[in-house]
Amino acid sequence: MSTRGTRTPTHDGAPDTTSDDWLADGQIRTYRRGQKIIEAGTPLAEWIAISGGAAFLAAKVAADTRVAVAALWLGDVIGADSPLGKLAARYDVTALVDVTTIHIPMPRMKDTKAPDRDAATGELYAATASRLQDQITMRLAGNGFQRLISVLATLAAALSSSQRAGTAGNSLALPVSQACIGQLSGLSRRQTWIYLGQLAERGWSRTSRTKVTLEGLNAWLSLMGEVESRGLDCIATVDQCDMTLSQLASARTSLK
Repeated sequence: MSTRGTRTPTHDGAPDTTSDDWLADGQIRTYRRGQKIIEAGTPLAEWIAISGGAAFLAAKVAADTRVAVAALWLGDVIGADSPLGKLAARYDVTALVDVTTIHIPMPRMKDTKAPDRDAATGELYAATASRLQDQITMRLAGNGFQRLISVLATLAAALSSSQRAGTAGNSLALPVSQACIGQLSGLSRRQTWIYLGQLAERGWSRTSRTKVTLEGLNAWLSLMGEVESRGLDCIATVDQCDMTLSQLASARTSLK
């Protein structure tokens, strides 16, 4: 399928203003939720960018064990010469929800000089590397509760970036298990269960065996910006997190 007319995907969801002629011969592919897009260790022969949906990365830590590392979404580059690997994939990449991707064979990317293309892909590579590094660093920063809150806010951004599927009003059902959330946070299953229970008591989440639903989605979507501005102390405990989310929810309501 041709991508003619498609704008270069960007991390803020806005169209890129540079020429997108280099995307004209790209192939669009669709992956269903749970389908593997890239398998760790396989050769990367294509430039691949996510143009819709969200995926998660998993690293192999044992023969039959993989651990969730990060989530990537609109505008992230996951193919050859990307932060996920130059020639071979470092991670499994699996669709969190239905995902659409743009694929261009690497020989075609390298056969001609195209300043607009090189500038656009350079920006996407850098933004993907930053997003991936931020999430890996997140596993080392702050206490366990802060890490879990940061992961939930990141997943909210990932899953609401290009669609609102699975939302009901101001709620968002995360299509990931508690175990996966724990892996992304660097927490045990028990710690994850305890912290999610504390959030549920304050009304910011609902949990079941198969999924976690965030309540007050608009506040969650503003949370990481607030953390960047005020520091991790604003989500250091369940009381402080409750206060911060409540303030963000009130601010959004007053703007309507």
